[in-house]
Amino acid sequence: MEFEFKATAVIRLRHNGEKRGSELLHSKFYFEPSDNLPNEVYVDAEGIPTHEAIKPLTQCFIQGLLGNIHTAHLSGRWDSAEHLRYIISELERGFIENPSIKKVPRNSENE
Repeated sequence: MEFEFKATAVIRLRHNGEKRGSELLHSKFYFEPSDNLPNEVYVDAEGIPTHEAIKPLTQCFIQGLLGNIHTAHLSGRWDSAEHLRYIISELERGFIENPSIKKVPRNSENE
């Protein structure tokens, strides 16, 4: 049996005018098992990933990062070691911040 998991991450940014870069307003993510898997095992009634979804959700993002790192390196756009150091730095920075976590329905206009 073959099956898929789909993880989607979305970030909303605000351009900082004349300053370089943008401000992160919020991020959100969604998790979807393929149609041949029981959705309720992986996503609860509120649309939140269940315990069984945590590892495949994490693997989706890890494999996406790995693909991005290798593609950027092979195309000469970003050295893989430098890219990995950037990712680790951003993970560390995000871990020490105090995030505001809330459940937002997927079809909400105010996401």
